Amino acid sequence: MMKKIFALATVLLGLVACGGNSKDNPETPAFTKDNLVGVWELTSVATKATVGSETVSVYIDFASSGSFTLYQKIGQGRYTKFEGTYSVSTEGKLSGKYSGGASWGPYEGAISGSTLTLTSAKGGEVDSYKKVSEIPAAVLSNLY
Repeated sequence: MMKKIFALATVLLGLVACGGNSKDNPETPAFTKDNLVGVWELTSVATKATVGSETVSVYIDFASSGSFTLYQKIGQGRYTKFEGTYSVSTEGKLSGKYSGGASWGPYEGAISGSTLTLTSAKGGEVDSYKKVSEIPAAVLSNLY
C-alpha cells in the first residue's frame, strides 16, 4: 500500500508545473493531454528523492487513450507495475485513478522541450521527468 501511495504521489508531483504555461509565457506550450502522451523517466524530486535512505526509479507511460502504466522501484528491489486512467483539464491540471480505484491529483503540469515538470497542488513538491523513447527492457524484465 505504501508503494502505491508513493507511486501516486510521485506521478502527481511530477506532473504539476513549477511555473510557466502558455498563459504565463507565450513561448511555453500549454500543458495538454496531447503533449503529455509518451514515456517519461523521473529525473529529480525537489523535496524527496528517497524513501528512507532508498533511491527511487520511476517510468510512466501516458497513452493517448487516457490510460497510464507506471513502473516504480525503491532501492535495489524489483519494479512494481501500476495501471490506471488519467485526464488533463483545460486548466492544465493532471489527475487520475489507479485500476484499484484510488484517485490521485490534481497536479499542475508543464512541458518544455523534453522535460515534464509536475507540481503538487497540496504540498508544492516539484518533480521533473525527461521524455524517453520507451520503457527500458531492463525495467520490463525486472518486475515483481
